[in-house]
Amino acid sequence: MATDTVVSVAQGPIAAVAPWREGLLVKVRFTGTAGHEQSVRQGAEALRQGQAYVVLEVYCQAEGPNCFRIEFLRGELPALFDSRLFEVVDRGMHPSWVTSIEWDGSLTMAPAAWQAPDFWEGLMEHSPDAIEIYEAGRASLMLGLE
Repeated sequence: MATDTVVSVAQGPIAAVAPWREGLLVKVRFTGTAGHEQSVRQGAEALRQGQAYVVLEVYCQAEGPNCFRIEFLRGELPALFDSRLFEVVDRGMHPSWVTSIEWDGSLTMAPAAWQAPDFWEGLMEHSPDAIEIYEAGRASLMLGLE
């Protein structure tokens, strides 16, 4: 087992939480929208309270909320949800994830191919190349879970 440390981005300031465990996924449980302002709740009506979800990407904005990209319904585009709506239930990290820092200081952790310029825009526009890249990355992340 490796001895590197995973950091928690969902709980505000970065804090060491657990040893890195190869081959696992970040999983979160939706805790609901009660007590959160509208900007935090945006899109959360698609989620089920108490349901655990696999995190496909972690996106930390330099001047905004931290977000988890979650596929809430197979066949729908995976959406970004405010991390304050979740609790982390598995702190693993898939070996395909890489970390990048963008020009604006935002930080992304996801498969490298998904961090290519215009990838997410291409996926939203149903580009065949982007769909193929997404499906390959998703299959790698979900291997053994479905």
